[in-house]
Amino acid sequence: MAFNCIKNDKQIYSFVYSLKDWIALKEDKTSSFNMACCGNRAILKTSKLGTQFFAHKSKPETNDCSTGGETPEHIHIKYLVSKKLFECGWSVEVEKRGVSNKGEEWIADIYAEKGKAKIAIEVQWSRQSFIETKRRQQVYKDSGIRCAWLLRSGSIKDRDAIVGDFMHRTKSVPVFSIYKTKKESDSTYQVYNICKVALEEELRLDPLDQTELELESFVENLVSGNIQFRSKYSPTSQLSLDIVRLQCWSCKKPTNTVMKVRFKNTLYDIDHEYSHNSQDVDVCDKETIEHINSNFSQSYNFPPLRSRYSDTVGSSYIANSCIHCDALMGRHFLKSWGSYYSNKIVETNKITVPRNGRVLMEFGTVSFYNRMVDYDIGRWVLIDTIER
Repeated sequence: MAFNCIKNDKQIYSFVYSLKDWIALKEDKTSSFNMACCGNRAILKTSKLGTQFFAHKSKPETNDCSTGGETPEHIHIKYLVSKKLFECGWSVEVEKRGVSNKGEEWIADIYAEKGKAKIAIEVQWSRQSFIETKRRQQVYKDSGIRCAWLLRSGSIKDRDAIVGDFMHRTKSVPVFSIYKTKKESDSTYQVYNICKVALEEELRLDPLDQTELELESFVENLVSGNIQFRSKYSPTSQLSLDIVRLQCWSCKKPTNTVMKVRFKNTLYDIDHEYSHNSQDVDVCDKETIEHINSNFSQSYNFPPLRSRYSDTVGSSYIANSCIHCDALMGRHFLKSWGSYYSNKIVETNKITVPRNGRVLMEFGTVSFYNRMVDYDIGRWVLIDTIER
């Protein structure tokens, strides 16, 4: 099964023909059709799925002309993608062979060019590890080709990529899931940008709706630049404080105290805010404490936050102090009395700081950092689905 053949010494492709023109081409008795792979006589066929293709009139003597064991669904998807790319004005080749600038060979399911742009779309119908996908992606990158992957999904309830390694979508490896229900004869292939396993493991609500497109619409939006990557984590945060004037437990004089540290950044380019209460300020990293002290301490007249020993706790932690007597304004004191001063909160201005090196996770009211930020992780989304 092939999508190209030689007609009267000129190469043609089956996906460029409408159904009407394909039927007319089948009835053309004056032209010669020969397989591009071996030069033997070719005939024009249409599969049960609607794939228009060329086949050997007689069984080839060698296996050099085989389709490599591809399933009819795999071949049909390649046909539909190629046809849509052609309709979008791209020059298309199927099973295109090439060599990267590092000498590594590649064979693209679908290869297309338009102007200076070079793309490949791989339809992965069998299992392939994420490590192997990354390796092949790098080969395309070394060849100056952008590549997207369509990975078979197992069921309508499980739209994940076919192995768990793909649960994190990345900018460097654009991966999408493709599925078609077999219960409806007229159903179409659907492409998804989600991974169910990843969503279930998220401890925050995901602010993005899943992208679900028919295959042809997906291809059109992909090459039109309407499917873009949105990083999950922003590289910077907006940092501000809540300051409250409290009476020192020791000297009884009023002193300004940091009651809350606020961070505002984005999650998939959507505004997202979280905060630490004063009794939890020690979970802020060293750089954040330095930003607080250098940018707010003098302006808002409070002592720099620093590590203090607490007899009550029996250990040291980052804490407030009294500006007059330097007494520790400890966790227990602030937790007991801070709520009575909510009407006296002063919100500071915001400053831009590098984002914390780890991701804040939450279980109920308990907050903690559990993993390093990976700025390559995110989501490929249809841009008009993003709410601002």
